Amino acid sequence: MEKKKVAIQGIKGSYHHQAARMFFGEEVDLVQCENFKEIPQHITNGTAQYGVMAIENSIAGSLLQNYKLLGQKGQCIQGEIYIPIEHSLLVNKGQTIEDLKEVHSHPMAILQSEQFFEQYPHIKLVEETDTASSAKKVADKNLKDVGAIAGEIAGEIYGLEAIKTNIQTIKNNYTRFFIIGTHKHNYTANPEINKASMRIVLSHEKGSLAKVLSIFSIHGMNLTKIQSMPIMEKPWQYNFFVDLEFPTYDTFKSVMEIMKHQAEKVEVLGVYKEWKMEHINRDAMRSEEIKK
Repeated sequence: MEKKKVAIQGIKGSYHHQAARMFFGEEVDLVQCENFKEIPQHITNGTAQYGVMAIENSIAGSLLQNYKLLGQKGQCIQGEIYIPIEHSLLVNKGQTIEDLKEVHSHPMAILQSEQFFEQYPHIKLVEETDTASSAKKVADKNLKDVGAIAGEIAGEIYGLEAIKTNIQTIKNNYTRFFIIGTHKHNYTANPEINKASMRIVLSHEKGSLAKVLSIFSIHGMNLTKIQSMPIMEKPWQYNFFVDLEFPTYDTFKSVMEIMKHQAEKVEVLGVYKEWKMEHINRDAMRSEEIKK
Protein backbone atom coordinates (compact mmCIF):
# COMPACT_ATOMS: atom_id res chain seq x y z
CA MET A 1 0.00 0.00 0.00
CA GLU A 2 1.30 3.44 -0.95
CA LYS A 3 2.05 5.63 2.05
CA LYS A 4 -0.05 8.74 2.49
CA LYS A 5 1.88 11.98 2.08
CA VAL A 6 1.07 14.11 5.11
CA ALA A 7 2.33 17.65 5.78
CA ILE A 8 3.08 18.51 9.40
CA GLN A 9 4.56 21.46 11.25
CA GLY A 10 7.90 20.37 12.66
CA ILE A 11 9.96 17.23 12.09
CA LYS A 12 9.84 13.52 12.82
CA GLY A 13 9.24 12.93 16.50
CA SER A 14 7.04 15.99 16.98
CA TYR A 15 3.55 15.87 18.42
CA HIS A 16 2.25 16.58 14.90
CA HIS A 17 4.05 13.43 13.75
CA GLN A 18 2.43 11.51 16.60
CA ALA A 19 -1.02 12.84 15.63
CA ALA A 20 -0.48 11.87 11.98
CA ARG A 21 0.59 8.38 12.96
CA MET A 22 -2.34 7.91 15.31
CA PHE A 23 -4.96 9.21 12.88
CA PHE A 24 -3.90 7.28 9.80
CA GLY A 25 -2.95 4.14 11.68
CA GLU A 26 0.12 3.47 9.56
CA GLU A 27 3.55 4.81 8.81
CA VAL A 28 3.17 7.95 6.72
CA ASP A 29 5.38 9.77 4.24
CA LEU A 30 5.96 13.00 6.14
CA VAL A 31 6.33 16.40 4.50
CA GLN A 32 8.08 18.43 7.18
CA CYS A 33 7.19 22.14 7.34
CA GLU A 34 8.95 24.97 9.16
CA ASN A 35 5.68 26.78 9.81
CA PHE A 36 1.94 26.21 9.67
CA LYS A 37 1.45 28.29 6.50
CA GLU A 38 3.34 25.69 4.49
CA ILE A 39 0.85 22.92 5.30
CA PRO A 40 -2.06 24.06 3.07
CA GLN A 41 0.48 25.19 0.45
CA HIS A 42 1.77 21.64 0.09
CA ILE A 43 -1.79 20.36 -0.33
CA THR A 44 -2.49 22.98 -3.02
CA ASN A 45 0.76 22.11 -4.81
CA GLY A 46 0.03 18.39 -4.67
CA THR A 47 3.19 17.60 -2.70
CA ALA A 48 1.03 16.37 0.19
CA GLN A 49 -2.35 14.65 0.25
CA TYR A 50 -3.23 15.68 3.78
CA GLY A 51 -2.13 18.09 6.46
CA VAL A 52 -2.14 17.80 10.25
CA MET A 53 -2.57 21.11 12.05
CA ALA A 54 -2.88 21.85 15.77
CA ILE A 55 -5.93 24.02 16.42
CA GLU A 56 -6.25 24.20 20.21
CA ASN A 57 -4.76 23.02 23.48
CA SER A 58 -6.71 22.27 26.64
CA ILE A 59 -4.40 24.55 28.66
CA ALA A 60 -3.10 27.20 26.25
CA GLY A 61 -6.34 27.61 24.30
CA SER A 62 -6.86 28.21 20.57
CA LEU A 63 -4.09 28.70 18.01
CA LEU A 64 -5.74 31.72 16.45
CA GLN A 65 -3.26 32.04 13.59
CA ASN A 66 -4.23 28.58 12.34
CA TYR A 67 -7.91 29.46 11.99
CA LYS A 68 -6.85 31.86 9.24
CA LEU A 69 -5.40 28.92 7.29
CA LEU A 70 -8.65 26.94 7.16
CA GLY A 71 -10.93 26.81 4.14
CA GLN A 72 -8.38 27.53 1.45
CA LYS A 73 -9.60 26.81 -2.08
CA GLY A 74 -10.52 23.17 -2.57
CA GLN A 75 -9.52 22.20 0.96
CA CYS A 76 -11.65 21.14 3.89
CA ILE A 77 -11.37 19.58 7.33
CA GLN A 78 -11.31 15.79 6.94
CA GLY A 79 -11.30 14.90 10.61
CA GLU A 80 -9.95 15.66 14.05
CA ILE A 81 -7.84 13.93 16.67
CA TYR A 82 -7.03 14.68 20.30
CA ILE A 83 -3.75 13.43 21.71
CA PRO A 84 -2.40 13.69 25.27
CA ILE A 85 0.67 15.90 25.60
CA GLU A 86 3.10 13.96 27.75
CA HIS A 87 6.55 15.52 28.05
CA SER A 88 9.65 13.46 28.76
CA LEU A 89 13.16 14.52 29.72
CA LEU A 90 15.36 12.99 27.02
CA VAL A 91 19.14 12.54 27.20
CA ASN A 92 21.87 10.55 25.53
CA LYS A 93 22.20 7.13 27.07
CA GLY A 94 24.18 6.93 30.27
CA GLN A 95 23.43 10.49 31.37
CA THR A 96 21.69 11.35 34.63
CA ILE A 97 19.73 14.42 35.60
CA GLU A 98 22.65 15.50 37.80
CA ASP A 99 24.88 15.58 34.67
CA LEU A 100 22.70 18.16 32.93
CA LYS A 101 23.56 21.84 32.72
CA GLU A 102 20.89 22.78 30.16
CA VAL A 103 17.57 21.46 28.89
CA HIS A 104 16.24 22.70 25.54
CA SER A 105 12.72 22.72 24.12
CA HIS A 106 9.85 24.73 22.69
CA PRO A 107 8.79 27.63 24.98
CA MET A 108 5.36 26.05 25.63
CA ALA A 109 6.90 22.73 26.66
CA ILE A 110 9.26 24.56 29.00
CA LEU A 111 6.39 26.55 30.49
CA GLN A 112 4.37 23.38 31.01
CA SER A 113 7.30 21.67 32.77
CA GLU A 114 8.72 24.52 34.87
CA GLN A 115 7.42 23.16 38.14
CA PHE A 116 9.33 19.91 37.63
CA PHE A 117 12.62 21.77 37.11
CA GLU A 118 12.22 23.87 40.24
CA GLN A 119 13.79 20.98 42.13
CA TYR A 120 16.84 21.11 39.84
CA PRO A 121 18.03 24.74 40.02
CA HIS A 122 21.38 23.83 38.44
CA ILE A 123 19.63 23.23 35.08
CA LYS A 124 19.18 26.17 32.70
CA LEU A 125 16.07 26.01 30.49
CA VAL A 126 16.76 27.13 26.91
CA GLU A 127 14.02 27.93 24.38
CA GLU A 128 14.13 26.35 20.92
CA THR A 129 11.75 26.34 17.94
CA ASP A 130 10.44 22.81 18.39
CA THR A 131 10.41 19.90 20.84
CA ALA A 132 11.53 17.26 18.34
CA SER A 133 14.30 19.40 16.81
CA SER A 134 15.65 19.97 20.32
CA ALA A 135 15.84 16.21 20.82
CA LYS A 136 17.45 15.73 17.40
CA LYS A 137 20.14 18.30 18.20
CA VAL A 138 21.00 16.57 21.48
CA ALA A 139 21.33 13.26 19.63
CA ASP A 140 23.13 14.53 16.52
CA LYS A 141 25.75 16.41 18.55
CA ASN A 142 25.95 13.65 21.18
CA LEU A 143 25.65 16.29 23.89
CA LYS A 144 26.54 15.00 27.34
CA ASP A 145 25.33 17.82 29.56
CA VAL A 146 22.25 18.90 27.60
CA GLY A 147 18.80 17.31 27.57
CA ALA A 148 15.56 17.99 25.74
CA ILE A 149 11.88 18.12 26.63
CA ALA A 150 9.87 16.23 24.03
CA GLY A 151 7.49 13.32 23.56
CA GLU A 152 8.74 9.78 23.96
CA ILE A 153 8.31 9.27 20.21
CA ALA A 154 11.21 11.70 19.67
CA GLY A 155 13.40 9.64 21.99
CA GLU A 156 12.60 6.48 20.04
CA ILE A 157 13.38 8.07 16.69
CA TYR A 158 16.63 9.78 17.73
CA GLY A 159 17.92 7.14 20.10
CA LEU A 160 17.60 9.10 23.33
CA GLU A 161 16.70 7.81 26.76
CA ALA A 162 13.73 9.12 28.74
CA ILE A 163 15.10 9.53 32.27
CA LYS A 164 11.89 11.20 33.46
CA THR A 165 8.42 10.90 31.92
CA ASN A 166 5.20 12.90 32.32
CA ILE A 167 7.07 15.91 33.67
CA GLN A 168 4.35 18.39 32.65
CA THR A 169 2.73 20.13 35.62
CA ILE A 170 -0.86 19.49 34.48
CA LYS A 171 -1.26 15.84 33.57
CA ASN A 172 -4.66 16.24 31.88
CA ASN A 173 -3.25 18.12 28.89
CA TYR A 174 -4.52 17.51 25.35
CA THR A 175 -4.04 19.09 21.95
CA ARG A 176 -6.68 18.92 19.25
CA PHE A 177 -5.53 18.62 15.64
CA PHE A 178 -7.44 19.09 12.41
CA ILE A 179 -6.79 16.79 9.45
CA ILE A 180 -7.13 18.82 6.25
CA GLY A 181 -7.21 17.71 2.63
CA THR A 182 -9.24 17.75 -0.57
CA HIS A 183 -11.03 14.38 -0.34
CA LYS A 184 -14.82 14.64 -0.26
CA HIS A 185 -16.70 12.27 2.03
CA ASN A 186 -19.92 10.55 1.04
CA TYR A 187 -21.76 12.21 3.90
CA THR A 188 -25.13 10.56 3.36
CA ALA A 189 -23.69 7.04 3.14
CA ASN A 190 -21.59 7.34 6.31
CA PRO A 191 -23.78 7.67 9.43
CA GLU A 192 -20.68 8.06 11.62
CA ILE A 193 -20.09 11.55 10.23
CA ASN A 194 -21.70 13.74 12.87
CA LYS A 195 -19.66 16.92 13.31
CA ALA A 196 -19.07 20.11 11.35
CA SER A 197 -16.83 23.15 11.52
CA MET A 198 -17.89 26.41 9.91
CA ARG A 199 -17.19 30.11 9.70
CA ILE A 200 -20.13 32.46 10.22
CA VAL A 201 -20.30 36.21 9.64
CA LEU A 202 -23.30 37.88 11.29
CA SER A 203 -24.90 41.25 10.78
CA HIS A 204 -23.84 43.85 13.31
CA GLU A 205 -27.19 44.08 15.07
CA LYS A 206 -28.68 43.18 18.43
CA GLY A 207 -29.42 39.50 19.01
CA SER A 208 -27.91 38.16 15.75
CA LEU A 209 -25.70 35.62 17.53
CA ALA A 210 -28.47 34.57 19.91
CA LYS A 211 -30.76 33.81 16.94
CA VAL A 212 -28.17 31.54 15.35
CA LEU A 213 -27.49 29.69 18.59
CA SER A 214 -31.20 29.12 19.13
CA ILE A 215 -31.48 27.56 15.66
CA PHE A 216 -28.76 25.06 16.55
CA SER A 217 -30.47 24.24 19.84
CA ILE A 218 -33.94 23.79 18.34
CA HIS A 219 -32.60 21.25 15.84
CA GLY A 220 -30.80 19.16 18.44
CA MET A 221 -27.28 20.30 17.63
CA ASN A 222 -24.58 20.39 20.29
CA LEU A 223 -22.32 23.43 20.06
CA THR A 224 -18.86 22.20 21.15
CA LYS A 225 -16.82 25.33 20.41
CA ILE A 226 -17.22 28.93 19.32
CA GLN A 227 -14.25 31.16 18.57
CA SER A 228 -14.50 34.79 17.49
CA MET A 229 -11.91 36.63 15.43
CA PRO A 230 -12.13 40.23 14.19
CA ILE A 231 -12.57 40.89 10.47
CA MET A 232 -9.66 43.22 9.73
CA GLU A 233 -11.38 45.16 6.95
CA LYS A 234 -14.65 45.52 8.93
CA PRO A 235 -14.07 47.14 12.33
CA TRP A 236 -16.18 45.66 15.14
CA GLN A 237 -17.39 42.76 13.03
CA TYR A 238 -16.27 39.21 13.69
CA ASN A 239 -15.84 35.82 12.15
CA PHE A 240 -17.36 33.17 14.38
CA PHE A 241 -15.70 29.78 14.00
CA VAL A 242 -18.17 27.16 15.21
CA ASP A 243 -17.88 23.43 15.85
CA LEU A 244 -21.08 21.48 16.38
CA GLU A 245 -22.36 17.92 16.52
CA PHE A 246 -25.55 17.05 14.62
CA PRO A 247 -27.98 14.10 14.91
CA THR A 248 -28.13 13.36 11.14
CA TYR A 249 -26.53 14.81 8.03
CA ASP A 250 -30.00 15.66 6.64
CA THR A 251 -30.63 17.75 9.76
CA PHE A 252 -27.34 19.55 9.21
CA LYS A 253 -28.23 20.31 5.58
CA SER A 254 -31.63 21.69 6.61
CA VAL A 255 -30.06 23.96 9.22
CA MET A 256 -27.55 25.25 6.66
CA GLU A 257 -30.46 26.31 4.43
CA ILE A 258 -31.98 28.23 7.34
CA MET A 259 -28.61 29.79 8.15
CA LYS A 260 -28.36 31.32 4.68
CA HIS A 261 -31.17 33.67 5.71
CA GLN A 262 -29.85 34.41 9.21
CA ALA A 263 -26.20 35.22 8.53
CA GLU A 264 -24.30 37.42 6.13
CA LYS A 265 -22.03 34.51 5.26
CA VAL A 266 -21.81 30.83 6.19
CA GLU A 267 -18.81 28.80 5.08
CA VAL A 268 -18.67 25.09 5.92
CA LEU A 269 -15.01 24.28 6.61
CA GLY A 270 -15.53 20.56 6.98
CA VAL A 271 -17.94 17.78 7.90
CA TYR A 272 -16.39 14.78 9.61
CA LYS A 273 -16.57 12.16 12.34
CA GLU A 274 -16.28 13.38 15.92
CA TRP A 275 -13.18 12.10 17.73
CA LYS A 276 -14.52 10.95 21.08
CA MET A 277 -12.33 11.43 24.13
CA GLU A 278 -12.65 7.76 25.03
CA HIS A 279 -10.65 7.01 21.88
CA ILE A 280 -7.55 8.27 23.68
CA ASN A 281 -7.03 5.11 25.73
CA ARG A 282 -7.45 3.01 22.62
CA ASP A 283 -4.95 5.17 20.76
CA ALA A 284 -2.44 4.91 23.58
CA MET A 285 -2.60 1.14 23.20
CA ARG A 286 -2.18 1.44 19.43
CA SER A 287 0.82 3.74 19.97
CA GLU A 288 2.45 1.04 22.09
CA GLU A 289 1.87 -1.46 19.29
CA ILE A 290 3.46 0.90 16.75
CA LYS A 291 6.52 1.32 19.00
CA LYS A 292 7.04 -2.45 18.99
